Amino acid sequence: MPDVDRRDEPTWVVVELTRTGEGLAEEGTLEGALRDALGVAHDHPVFVPSCVYTRGGRRTAVHLMEGYAFIGSGLPETAYFALEHSSQYVRQVLSAGGDEDGFRTLQTLPDANVSEMRQQLREHVSTDLDVGMAVMITEGTYAAIHAEVLGFEEDEAVVCINELRSLQIITRIPRVFLDPLGDDDLLGIINDTDY
Repeated sequence: MPDVDRRDEPTWVVVELTRTGEGLAEEGTLEGALRDALGVAHDHPVFVPSCVYTRGGRRTAVHLMEGYAFIGSGLPETAYFALEHSSQYVRQVLSAGGDEDGFRTLQTLPDANVSEMRQQLREHVSTDLDVGMAVMITEGTYAAIHAEVLGFEEDEAVVCINELRSLQIITRIPRVFLDPLGDDDLLGIINDTDY
């Protein structure tokens, strides 16, 4: 079997966070703050290995790896390194070099590593789902749609999808395909369903 050329696959720049950055991760607002600091669109990939949601009226934060965030590559290297000086959220950008000539090169992770972390976080959070919890479906036919958990059957959750204007769907979705929604996300659901 020939070797696969992985040079064009997405990669991720690793940033170490300051205490302020860790605080924003705890609040669930770090992704947006990093995009703003970089001056990129809201769809530029940023992965913070934590999940913040409301359970039983209490805000819950689950961290897979504290102190780090991952930003999709594709920007000039100087944009990432500038975060160390212009952002109060980033302590350092992981890099190689920086010897007497001062030349540094970004160290990146392959997309497969970040995908694995996403999956581990989903699996961890999926064990914390409750009946009545608002969730977003992350994969499958109903991906990116909000739902409410009605019950559980082994590794699947029975959910009710009300987001479709004239149709209500009750279906089973694997628990790992569900992300709990926080209070801010719930406001979005309420506003989206006002006609």
